[in-house]
Amino acid sequence: MTRVIAYTYEADVHCPDCANHRAAVGLLTRQPPLQTGTDENGLAFDLVDGDGNPIHPVFDIDEFPYTHCGDCGAEL
Repeated sequence: MTRVIAYTYEADVHCPDCANHRAAVGLLTRQPPLQTGTDENGLAFDLVDGDGNPIHPVFDIDEFPYTHCGDCGAEL
């Protein structure tokens, strides 16, 4: 089974914990049309960053050049 290991937004990669924190404090917001439900990390499917760009999940099977979170430095 594939799983989400990170998210891309604001020109960087972020671990699920940092993405959840940013959503909780309002730095990631929802944009209409609102969708119901959340992903496996509890993030709404319709979140956007401060520039209004949608956040994108990174899956464990994706070819991905990044190895650490751009916020906290945690290994992805």
